[in-house]
Amino acid sequence: MEEQLETVRTFFKSEVPILLDKLKPGAAPVWGKMTPQHMIEHLIVIFKLSIGRVSVPMVSKEEDRPRLKAYLMQDSPMRRSVPSPTGNDELQTLRSTNLDEAIGKLKREVDNFLVFSEEQPNFVANHPYGGPMMAEEWLLFHRKHFKHHFIQFGLISDYEQ
Repeated sequence: MEEQLETVRTFFKSEVPILLDKLKPGAAPVWGKMTPQHMIEHLIVIFKLSIGRVSVPMVSKEEDRPRLKAYLMQDSPMRRSVPSPTGNDELQTLRSTNLDEAIGKLKREVDNFLVFSEEQPNFVANHPYGGPMMAEEWLLFHRKHFKHHFIQFGLISDYEQ
């Protein structure tokens, strides 16, 4: 497990910054209605969720959570256009002035989370579908989630191609 976690940390330290720098404001999504900036700000919120700075309701049934958690931690494609656990599928109001500012914030959130997950690997925060997840489990989910959105904006190849 430690080797897998180190591979994921390397993904976030080495590959993610390069891919984020390739994202352009006018990039069209392959699916969904998010703009590049909406996607980046969405990822920021999910990092805050994973360290307990924000919360959303858990929407899965308790008996489904072990299966969902296992799926969320796999390095495999995510279902597209997953409904928001808050029930609000409207685009959120943008908080950053522009995409570059949002990317800068996301890079800081990634760095903060990497330190946090090493210092507090047993910290638990609730995932709306997977239930309680430790920081190291969130790290695996973040990789899946990033890849999902990188595919959405054509920054990496789809798993199925």
